[in-house]
Amino acid sequence: MTRETVETLGAALQGIGWLALPFTLLPLIILCAPQFKIARDLGGHFISILDGLNFAIGEIVKWALPIMVIAVVISVVLLSIFGISITKLDELPTYLHAAVIMLGSAATLLAGQHVRVDIFHSRMSPNRKAFIDIIGFYALIIPTCIILLWMSQGFVTQSWVALEGSNEADGVRGVYLIKTLLPLFAITVASQGLAIALRAALALRGYDRPQRPEHIPPLFGHAQDMPK
Repeated sequence: MTRETVETLGAALQGIGWLALPFTLLPLIILCAPQFKIARDLGGHFISILDGLNFAIGEIVKWALPIMVIAVVISVVLLSIFGISITKLDELPTYLHAAVIMLGSAATLLAGQHVRVDIFHSRMSPNRKAFIDIIGFYALIIPTCIILLWMSQGFVTQSWVALEGSNEADGVRGVYLIKTLLPLFAITVASQGLAIALRAALALRGYDRPQRPEHIPPLFGHAQDMPK
């Protein structure tokens, strides 16, 4: 793949990113100007789309876990019993593990299963939790994801131009795919953070919110968030 092609695609994606950035202000608009019905309606649509998309990605990548376990078991059996080492099989778990962690993070955030470092959040009222989630989105998620996207574009571009592969001659020729997981992680986590911030803003203003995906527990204690 030529550098010109990769840079053109990168510029197009970067332009889409800049166009999407103003939509991150929707939670603030709903919070500060709740009379704008179009902002509330747009926020509701965004919540449904982003929740559904990240939930679907999580449901897909979770199947990489049993495949990873099987690959490790086969690799160990082949090496320990038959003395056979297959480089591609040995490297496959690394790819699967990276995909689960990086692509599954947004679904984990949606389900509220990420590790919290504070000891007060569980004791807070639903309104305080919603307020903290909005602050976390603007103070932590958005800056971190923007930095990741900005800092990763150079080495991801170079990796795609070279179609970078394993250091081993018979290894998996897909290192560029692993590196691409970093900007994908930033995009999916930022999008799910936006969905949570939108839901929090609607909750603080007392508006109905879209139902969350099946088997996902409710946020902020409102009946409208109960799973279908």
